[in-house]
Amino acid sequence: MLRGPRFAPLQTYRLMTDPYGYYPAMREAYGPEFVVPALNGTVLVVTTPEGVKDVFTAPPETFGAFGTEPIGPVLGTFSILAASGEPHKKGRKLLTPPFHGARMRAYGATMREVARGQLARLSPGVPTTAHQLTQRISLEVILRTIFGADGAMADRIRGQLEAILEGFSPMYLFTTAMQQRIFPTWRRFLEARSELAEYVRSGAAERRAEGANGREDILAMLALAEHDDGSRLSDAELTDHLLTLLVAGHETTAIALAWAIYWLARTPEALASLRAELEANADAEPEATAKLPYLAAVCDESLRLNTIVPDPVRMLAQPLTVRGHALPAKMGVCIASDVIHQDPAIYPEPARFRPERFLEKKPSPFEFLPFGGGHRRCIGAAFSDYEARIALAEMVRAFDFRLVHDGPERAVRRNVTMGPARGVPVVPTPR
Repeated sequence: MLRGPRFAPLQTYRLMTDPYGYYPAMREAYGPEFVVPALNGTVLVVTTPEGVKDVFTAPPETFGAFGTEPIGPVLGTFSILAASGEPHKKGRKLLTPPFHGARMRAYGATMREVARGQLARLSPGVPTTAHQLTQRISLEVILRTIFGADGAMADRIRGQLEAILEGFSPMYLFTTAMQQRIFPTWRRFLEARSELAEYVRSGAAERRAEGANGREDILAMLALAEHDDGSRLSDAELTDHLLTLLVAGHETTAIALAWAIYWLARTPEALASLRAELEANADAEPEATAKLPYLAAVCDESLRLNTIVPDPVRMLAQPLTVRGHALPAKMGVCIASDVIHQDPAIYPEPARFRPERFLEKKPSPFEFLPFGGGHRRCIGAAFSDYEARIALAEMVRAFDFRLVHDGPERAVRRNVTMGPARGVPVVPTPR
């Protein structure tokens, strides 16, 4: 018999404000699987690798998008996060190529150049926040790789993207109550979204006119991509997909980098090991740098300790049995990733930053879940990993980052993501 707390408004508030504390408390009270009522639907929460396996290995048609009513007006009805069934399958098929293989690796030089450019703007000895720096890096990478923008055009789009990100409240994704034009933040968000849509429309038209020998940014790839029947994405579909990539890709990569700087600053022995590896590979090209084992382990360990999306949710389109519990269609299923990442049976001394654990043993896809998993795994996971490793290598090579505060950095909900409350204040010193 599944149990769980009651009163959806209270549970939604707790999920929004403290998921890191909420899920372990609920597991302690109700067991490894429990049911949570929320404003956007009732959800079974899974907190064990065995439960995750039941969910991730189910056929794709078992699931749909969760909370589409509030997500649709924010990211768009064509967003891959709001799509289900055949539209989701078709969307993933077109979106996958730019974020994998040779096409993705071709952006390595751009990522390194952007990181170096932003690091050169730092004022030595002047306090800043790691998150501000990593946001600038991530946004510039998006401008150049996804939108193909530079110069005056980059400045124009940067303003639109920043306005969208600033107006992106977590409340928008949990309920439609705040999606009213009487609220200034929602009104500004819609205005910026409309401006972005106009840029995408004109940009797609230019790239289609140029054809296959034109630009090589992701907007061009998607504008020219064709479904199996020869049809192309509409301007509305392009806008929704690119907005999703902006919100999901910018936030996750910037936060992951900020946490990595935080943990390295608190763990001198790990920083020394990383620098030794980087110095031994000082002339490595971006692709080779991204494959360095200790650098990869540092990024993975940071993602484990601070799971950026701690509770990916999907809707059951069909009944499913999870750990012996028969669940009906229309019910949500949530993976409490952070609970699994903090399980001492899987990760001994779970509160300790120890990248070596990822060199000693590779966790299963049901034990390490920074990007979700199964058929709805984050489509930009490889791109985000690639960018984070290249950017972190440049940051660690160029600067020492001394933490301004001695105490721990608290995580707060930003939208679907969890980020550092203070942004990780640091004092940068050139090496």
